[in-house]
Amino acid sequence: MLLQRKPYQEGVDKMGRYSVLWSLTKHKMMMECETKYVLNYYFAKRGEYETKPPLLQLAWRLKNMTNVYLLIGNQIHQEIESEIRTLFETGEFLNASKIKKALYKNIEGIYKKAERGFERWYKDPTANSMLFEIYYDSSRLKEEVKQFIRRKVDTCVDGFINSFTLNEKIYSGKLKIMESEKYRSFMLDGIKVNLSADLIYFDTDCNEWGIVDWKSGKESAFDPIQLSIYGMYAESTYGANINDLIVTNEYLEDGKNKSYKVDSSGFKEVKTLIKQSADRIMKLEENISVSEEDVMDAFPKAQNQKVCERCNFKAICLENYRDKHINHFLEGVGKNGRNKEVEMVEIELMRELVSNGMPVDHEVEVFLEESPYETEESHTYKVERFSEYLSRF
Repeated sequence: MLLQRKPYQEGVDKMGRYSVLWSLTKHKMMMECETKYVLNYYFAKRGEYETKPPLLQLAWRLKNMTNVYLLIGNQIHQEIESEIRTLFETGEFLNASKIKKALYKNIEGIYKKAERGFERWYKDPTANSMLFEIYYDSSRLKEEVKQFIRRKVDTCVDGFINSFTLNEKIYSGKLKIMESEKYRSFMLDGIKVNLSADLIYFDTDCNEWGIVDWKSGKESAFDPIQLSIYGMYAESTYGANINDLIVTNEYLEDGKNKSYKVDSSGFKEVKTLIKQSADRIMKLEENISVSEEDVMDAFPKAQNQKVCERCNFKAICLENYRDKHINHFLEGVGKNGRNKEVEMVEIELMRELVSNGMPVDHEVEVFLEESPYETEESHTYKVERFSEYLSRF
């Protein structure tokens, strides 16, 4: 059964405006590196347009890049959401083998497509996937990568099938599930708090509200904070009594279940954290008027090199990476580099080598063939086509 949300407008002015948009994801990124934060949430978006500097255009691509761990996690979450929806519609118990096969196919398909999709990704990163491991390390879908993906999928799917929430709650048939909605939000003193909860339910058997998060990764120090935010959402949106609220993390890989009773003191600490973090976000927003060319030097950067090594934006943030990766981007969209015009002396040299017996593709022979009727225009066209041909190698 689907539950409807009650209207909630506290903290919003008459025009429906809020002072700042906050999420735990934004907070964690800001705490990790403020340069990464402003690139990801403000400057990278500007690189969607070809008129912007190449650095920002590449930043837009890097923002839309994922990694194999996030890819697996996102696909597992989507599959679980789909399976639970099907379960409530049909009443059929879930099939672990079927779920695993669907995940193998989806994840390995996305990985393989990214391997040969640099040009597509450069041209439209929102419609074409790219993985960190492929972009930076040229990691192909070798047997060991495939085995890692399948081990992770197997463990997490088994963890889901054997989870307390699925077996003791969902299969009981006594839950009222709220509408399926990926992204949710509530207002806190003029701050719009965004969140993404996997499952929110009301147990009619024990008059208990429950919020569940399926975790494909390890435990984190931020997990209790996240669960408190979920509790605040249920209280503000559905009028849930916090004394009747259970928040749960299902750690699928470890097969562990951690449930917490939320109390008002925990809410108070998290509300303070949100307000302080939102204040810092607003201060950063005041400084984003910096010129696009100076953005890399305008904000504090992470001091921990391990953070930099796993960051999507290291291609433009680390000086020893920047020029090379910007050139690769420009080559990828056909704006410089390998598409430069072939010099006439290079053509003459190749003609001499071929005439002396050097084996070449027939396509090269056509390029090198001299014609008494060749005009300047046809010669220019031939050189351009030859340049494009050579750019493949």
